[in-house]
This record gives sequence, C-alpha cells and structure tokens, in this order.
Amino acid sequence: MSLELAAMHVVHRALRRELELIAGVTVRIDEDPRHVLRTAPGWERFKQTLRAHQRAEDDLLWPELRRQLADQPDEAVVLEALEAEHAAIDQLITMIDELLDEPEADPLRLGDLTDSLVTGLAGHLTHEEATAIPLIERVLPAAQWAAFERAHEVER
Repeated sequence: MSLELAAMHVVHRALRRELELIAGVTVRIDEDPRHVLRTAPGWERFKQTLRAHQRAEDDLLWPELRRQLADQPDEAVVLEALEAEHAAIDQLITMIDELLDEPEADPLRLGDLTDSLVTGLAGHLTHEEATAIPLIERVLPAAQWAAFERAHEVER
C-alpha cells in the first residue's frame, strides 16, 4: 500500500517554521516578549494549527492504528508515547498562555517555557516521523488516511 503523506510533512514543516518565529519573539530585548507574543497573530494561529493536528491524530489516526496493531502490542506502545508527548506539549502551551496573562510575570520564565516548547515539539515531530509514519504506511487503510486528511483540512 502506498499512502500520500505529503500533507503531514507540510504541516510538520509549518509547525517547525512557526516554532522558530516564536522562539525569536521570546528572545527580543527591545520589547516585552510577553506583549509581543500575546498580540502576535502567529501565536494564536500556531496553537490552532497544532491543536487541530494533534486532535486529528488523537481522535482519528491513533485509534485506527491501535486497531490495526491489536496483535502487535510492542508496535502500539509508540502511540502511547506520542499521546503522552501531545499532553506535555498541551501543558506547555497552557503554561505559556497563563504567563502571558500575568502582568508581572518574569520574561525569562517565558523564554524557558518557550525553549521547552520548541525542544519538546521539535522532538515530538521527529519522533512521529521516525515511528508513526512508518506504521501508518505499513498498516493504515487508505480510507482511514483519507478520513484523517479530510478532518485535518476542516479543522485548520
């Protein structure tokens, strides 16, 4: 079976590009990075794109892969790790948003959290590409991949 996975790679590249921009904002010294990030349309768009991508994976992709891998528990462990990474990334975004709402928050804390987000999400995307994509290519029915792509397009 040969699935066209270009869309997933495009989303991953876009998320990586946005991560670089976000990291650049939080190291600026000419303005309060909390204000810059809070008012940047890119931050909201980044969160929306990331959450839609992760929701589509969590709701449509991982459950179907689990069904396909029911007799291969060692392979299915990958999905648990990816879901745990999603939860950690969501927690970092929540912490960043909370910090952005604090008028007296330490801008250095924002830099630390942003560094954790950049490192964590970049690592997650690499992990997903190295482990989940081969599973998708090997076991996911084409109809399920098409459903994932449709849901992913609608949510973005």
